[in-house]
This record gives sequence, structure tokens and C-alpha cells, in this order.
Amino acid sequence: MAPLTDCNSATSAVPPTAEPRLQLEATRSGRRILDGRWWPRSTDPVAEFPGLVRALDADGSPAVRLFLSAAGWSRRPHHLEVNGRTVTLGYFSDQPASILTASQSDGGCTDLLVIWTDPDQEN
Repeated sequence: MAPLTDCNSATSAVPPTAEPRLQLEATRSGRRILDGRWWPRSTDPVAEFPGLVRALDADGSPAVRLFLSAAGWSRRPHHLEVNGRTVTLGYFSDQPASILTASQSDGGCTDLLVIWTDPDQEN
């Protein structure tokens, strides 16, 4: 894992060894409130997001942006290199810590319930 290059971007040269703990609904028809659940192992976005993005990419259109809560993460890079492309990370104070939205290149979105293993992370 490479260090942050500046306050607005981060790189992950070595993929995480563990698969993301992600459960997606079999069909995401747009009629559901949430499309799946994700259990991050840490509060480090550089360690957590590359595996999540790769899993989301494999399930459909590539993820291009993640919308997250401003609370709960140990640092807040605004860009992350995954599979040779840049994924933009946006942190919002009004976004619940228990929700992550991935915007995809085809215009679709995947909404995930974030299940923190540390109860202090839930806001």
C-alpha cells in the first residue's frame, strides 16, 4: 500500500489481501432502498476502498465515485487509484455513516448499508 501522495489523493499499489466483506442483492431493480451490505475491517479508506471498488466493478458498471459520510474515516483522500483509473471520493457531513453510495460509469448507483464492527463508528 502506497502512502498518500498529497491531501487530496491516495494510491494503493498493492491490492488488499482480504476480499471485501460485501453482500449484494441478486437483483438491483431500483425498487429497493439498499442494494447490499458492506462490513469494512478498518476506518482507513486506502485499505478498504480498492477491494470494494473492484467487487462493485465485477458486478456491473465500473464505480467512478463514492459518496461517504464525513465522519468515521481515519483520513479523507479525495482520489484513489484502482485498476488503473481514478475513483473520486466525496465526504459529506449530512451523509449517514451507515450509508455509502457508489456512482457508476453508466449513470447507475449502488447504495450500501455500512456495518461497522466498532459501534463507535455508527453515527
